[in-house]
Amino acid sequence: MRRLARSWSIFRKSLAVINQERKLLIFPLISAFAMFALILLIIAGIGTVAYLVIGSNPEMMQSMAAAAESAESAEEEPGMLVQIVSVAIFAVFYLVTMVLTNFCNVAFYSEIIRGIYGEPVRIGRGFGYALSRFKAIFLWSLLASTVGVILSMLSERAGLLGKLIIRLIGVVWAVASAFAIPALVCDPALDNPFQALKLSAVAIKKTWGESLAGFVGLRIITGMGTILLVLLTALLIAVNVMTGGVPAVMIGSAVVWFIGLVGLFVLGYLVMVAEQVYRASLYLYAQYDVVGADFSEDEIAGAFKMKK
Repeated sequence: MRRLARSWSIFRKSLAVINQERKLLIFPLISAFAMFALILLIIAGIGTVAYLVIGSNPEMMQSMAAAAESAESAEEEPGMLVQIVSVAIFAVFYLVTMVLTNFCNVAFYSEIIRGIYGEPVRIGRGFGYALSRFKAIFLWSLLASTVGVILSMLSERAGLLGKLIIRLIGVVWAVASAFAIPALVCDPALDNPFQALKLSAVAIKKTWGESLAGFVGLRIITGMGTILLVLLTALLIAVNVMTGGVPAVMIGSAVVWFIGLVGLFVLGYLVMVAEQVYRASLYLYAQYDVVGADFSEDEIAGAFKMKK
C-alpha cells in the first residue's frame, strides 16, 4: 500500500507539471500523427512502385502469380535472395520508424526537462533541439533497430525455449535502454550510442528497486480504470436486461459507456505522459542530484534504494 500511495503521489505531482505546461500533452499526438503519416507514405510509395513496375507489365504479373502458386503447391521455402531482400526491407523500415520515434522522443524529453526546471515549454524549440541532435538520434536508432532485427530473426528460428530466452533478452534490453533518450538529451556532446546505453544502464542500476514499483504503480492506475470500465459495462448490460431492452435505456447506456471509454483513454494518456515526466525526473536525480518540479526528496530518492 505504501508503494501504491507513493505511485499515486508521483502521478499527482507529474500531473502538476503537465498542468503547468500543457503543451507537453501535444508531443505524443505529434509523434503518433507523424508515424501514421510515415506509414501512409510508405504504403503509397510501395503501391506506386508496384503499379509502375508490375501493373504496366501484365506478363510480369502473371509470371509472379504463377511462381507464387508453384511455390505454395510445392510447400517450398522462399529462396535465399527473397529472404535477404525481405530482411533488408524489414530492417530499413524498422530503422526509419525508430529514427522518427526517437526524434520525437528527444524533442519531448528536452521540453519535459525544461518544464521540470520551471522553464516554459515550446514545441518548436523541442523539435529544433532534436534536429540539432540528429546524428546522435540516428546512431542510437541504428543500434536499437539492429538489436531489434537480430532478436526478431532469432525468435523466428527458435523453438519454444529459445523464444522464451530471446523474449527475456528483449526485456533486459528494454530495461537497460530505458534512460538512453534522457541521456542523449541531457548531454549535447553525447553521440556514441554505446555510451548512451552505458549511462542508461548505470541509471537503471541506481534506481533498481522501488523505481520499478513506481512505474508498475502508474500502470496499475490505468489497470484500475480498465477494471472500472469493465464493471460499468457489466452493470449497464444488467440494467438493459432487467428493463427488457427499452430503447431510451439502451441509448442512455451507450452514452454512459462511451463517456467511460473516453475517460479511460484520457486516463491512459495522462498516465503515459506522467510516466515520461517521472522517468526524466529520475534520470536528473541519478546523474545530477536534481530534484525538480513538485517532487519531494522522498519520492525521488526513495526510488534509489538498492536491493540487498
